[in-house]
Amino acid sequence: MTFREHVADLDTAVFEALSDEVQIDGKPDPVMGMFYSPWLDVETVRGQRTGLREPFVILRDADAAGVRQRTRVQALGDVFSVIELQPDGSGMTKLVLRPEPCPSR
Repeated sequence: MTFREHVADLDTAVFEALSDEVQIDGKPDPVMGMFYSPWLDVETVRGQRTGLREPFVILRDADAAGVRQRTRVQALGDVFSVIELQPDGSGMTKLVLRPEPCPSR
């Protein structure tokens, strides 16, 4: 088995253990991605938020194909817009997300 095949097996195992189902507008079926929402542990200083970062999801490049800025993504029941795509050169792409406003607001 080649090194590349070992890495592909490792990627598959990681995605099976850590992934969430992600629905991307324009794709008929959900894909698996590792979703992270850092705002859940934001520190506050004197009542002001600090260190706030955008949520993101990491997808395989093949699953991220066709995704552009402003594409809607649904993960863990929330809807987001893609604000940036960051391919890492290893076969994974990070989609930086922004929560969409609640329809009732």
